[in-house]
Amino acid sequence: MTVILDTQKFFYAAAPKVGCTSLKLAFFEFENSRPFESITINSKKLHIHNIGYRTLLRSAYPEHRIKDYFRTTFVRDPIARFLSAYGNRVIFHQELSLKKAQKGLKEQKLEPTPDLDLFVDRLADYQKAHPSILHHTRPLVIFLGTDADYFSRIYLLSEMAQFVSDFTERTGQPLTVGRAQTEGAKFKPSDLTEKQRQKLMKVYRDDYKAFGKYF
Repeated sequence: MTVILDTQKFFYAAAPKVGCTSLKLAFFEFENSRPFESITINSKKLHIHNIGYRTLLRSAYPEHRIKDYFRTTFVRDPIARFLSAYGNRVIFHQELSLKKAQKGLKEQKLEPTPDLDLFVDRLADYQKAHPSILHHTRPLVIFLGTDADYFSRIYLLSEMAQFVSDFTERTGQPLTVGRAQTEGAKFKPSDLTEKQRQKLMKVYRDDYKAFGKYF
């Protein structure tokens, strides 16, 4: 699930493409005093996200357990987050290739490994073609809710050092956060047309409404 440290009364809510993997790996090492290593069981490779730190939808938070915990999360400009997902999941991991998404692509009548223009144009269809694409491009509010005041502190990725410092000050214990899932081509908002930017702002309008003051 997202990270719950009962001894420290600390809760971190994860959202895909907002430092999620890096933070989960850091918390695993914090709790276990050793780096995480993926394992294979019954031919299935298990990673940090499906062993103990699943990313929860906001509706699934264990409220009874964390009601008086220090609750934190990270947010990111939705368009930058979307472009990061495209570069990492579509271009680097090839999750919309015929090898990995043939059935979904055929069902939705889609071209494999779309360029950025086509991906934006048919985003809703590509989200249906592969569950990972949906997961990494869903609005932040699906994972974090719409009430920013629910969290004790919200950070930007650029504030990772401050987060680490705050965590150490609060718990008296160090935390080391590396960088994971950064592979793939880098895209900028300027790579989008104005029409595409306007479309994405509509797709993520609830994110801008809930967390816009942080971007």
